[in-house]
Amino acid sequence: MDATGYFATARERYRMRMRRLDGQQPPWTEDAVLQKFRFCNVHREHDKTTEWFRNEVRSKLSGYQVVQATLIFRWFNRIETGEIIKDLLLQPKWDTEAARTRLEGVQPVVTGAYMIRTEIGMSKLDGVLYAVEKGLHKLPKIVDGWAGQPLTIQQATLDLQGIYGIGPFLAYEITTDLRWTDVLNKASDILTWTNIGPGAAKGLGRLFGDEWRWNRGREDHQQEMVKVAQQLLEMSRNEPHWLQTWEPWEMREVEHWACEYQKWCQGQEGKNLKRRYR
Repeated sequence: MDATGYFATARERYRMRMRRLDGQQPPWTEDAVLQKFRFCNVHREHDKTTEWFRNEVRSKLSGYQVVQATLIFRWFNRIETGEIIKDLLLQPKWDTEAARTRLEGVQPVVTGAYMIRTEIGMSKLDGVLYAVEKGLHKLPKIVDGWAGQPLTIQQATLDLQGIYGIGPFLAYEITTDLRWTDVLNKASDILTWTNIGPGAAKGLGRLFGDEWRWNRGREDHQQEMVKVAQQLLEMSRNEPHWLQTWEPWEMREVEHWACEYQKWCQGQEGKNLKRRYR
C-alpha cells in the first residue's frame, strides 16, 4: 500500500483551510486540482453545512430529539433550507405541514452533494417530506432499542437503514453527526469502524494501484477495506503523514478523505469533476 499521495493531499487541503482562516488571499494552494475543483475539508466537522447544523441545532438537543432533528436535516442538507425550518427542527414534535408551507417554491430545497430519490410523481419537497413522515413513524422504536445497551456506530448505521429511503450513505451521515452527541459519543467503534462508500472504495483502491479493487457492496470487501482504513488511521498518528499538532483523525476522516482523494486523482487524470471551486 502506497499512501504517500493520500496523506500529501490531505495535508495540503488542511493547510488551505488554515491559510484561509489566517486571512490570506486565494489561491491558498499551488496544487492545480485543489485550486480548480471543490473539495471537502479533511474533517467533516469543518465543512460549512456541518458547522451550521452543529452550532444552530445539534448542540442544543440531546437524546431522541437530536436523532430526529439530524434525520430530518440531513435529508435536506442545505443551510438555506435549515434556516427556514430551524425552529421546527428544535421543537419536540415535527410539523410537516408547517415545513411544507415555508419551503414551497424554495429552489433548490435539497442538497446537490448526494442523490435524493423521491416517489414517482412527487416533487423533491413532497418526496422528502413523505420520507421524513414515514421515517418518524419508525424512529421512536429504533431509538428506544438503543437505550440501556452499549451502542456502536456500526449498529446504529445498520438500524437506520430500516427506515424508508435511507441507505448506507445517508445512515452513516446521520450517525457521523450523532457521534458528537450523547447518543453515540461513547460508541466503542469510533476508532475501529467506518462505512466505506463507493467513492471511498475507489480511493482506497488507488493506494494499491487499482481503483476497482473492491466492490463496496460485498460484505467481505467492506471488511477488507475497514482493515485498510484502520491501518491508515494508525499511520495518521505519526509524522510526516499527519502533523501531530493538528486535529487528529478518526475512522470517519479516513473514509472521508479516501473519497476526496479519488476525486483528486480523477482531476489529475484530466477528468472534469462535478463541482468547480469559485
